[in-house]
Amino acid sequence: MNCTMISSQLGFKCKPVSDSVYYLESPLTLAFDGNLIGAYVQDLGNGNMRISDNADTLFSAITHGLKPTAAKGRKMAELVEMSGLELSDGGEIFKTCTQDQLAFYLARFVEAAEHVGFACNKLRPSPISRFDRVIETALRGAYHARLKTDFHIIGASGHQLTLPFAIVDEGEESTVIQTIPTKNGKVDWSLVYRAVGKMLDIKNAHSGAIRKVILEPGDEDDNRKAATALTDAAEVLIYTGTNHLIDAMAA
Repeated sequence: MNCTMISSQLGFKCKPVSDSVYYLESPLTLAFDGNLIGAYVQDLGNGNMRISDNADTLFSAITHGLKPTAAKGRKMAELVEMSGLELSDGGEIFKTCTQDQLAFYLARFVEAAEHVGFACNKLRPSPISRFDRVIETALRGAYHARLKTDFHIIGASGHQLTLPFAIVDEGEESTVIQTIPTKNGKVDWSLVYRAVGKMLDIKNAHSGAIRKVILEPGDEDDNRKAATALTDAAEVLIYTGTNHLIDAMAA
């Protein structure tokens, strides 16, 4: 087995890594970084081959912001197994097969890597908004280590909820904070409705928790309507500057 023989299987680019290991590069890309999906093919002898990504797919996803958990690992393993391959505990997508099965499993490998790539892309945290950076700077200056970011809490529904900020005091209920940045200068109503559901879920499970929503100022009438929609779920603060925000947080 050599590069010419391997690349002819699916028309992928091939380059030798060592006497018995070859690297194939497909024309398809991973959803989270745009890099081409590739596979290492090792000739084990006696007509047996091993296909592997050397754990590159999931390692790259982690470097792009994916936070590994046991639940996510199980999901990835299910996706890989659906394509007839295996996922090791170390995050390697692999398959051992016979030489005459190589083309079939190379195609399945690319399919598995593509599915994992799409899943990882969906599971990555959303990039922090400019408004969130402003709020974090303001709150960090006032609360220092008591300010927590990417805060998790279980709601009455039993679901784990994530908030951008929380102020945590030992022995006391936390202050949970949801921000709502504007979209093209206007209130993003999808975020408002999402915040209502999230804060009510927290309210029903943690009656003592202090719930605050910080709105980025937009259209004055829209701000008023958004504050009304959130009335039963949380206290609404419209950001106008650091000093005003810190005073309002302490009130």
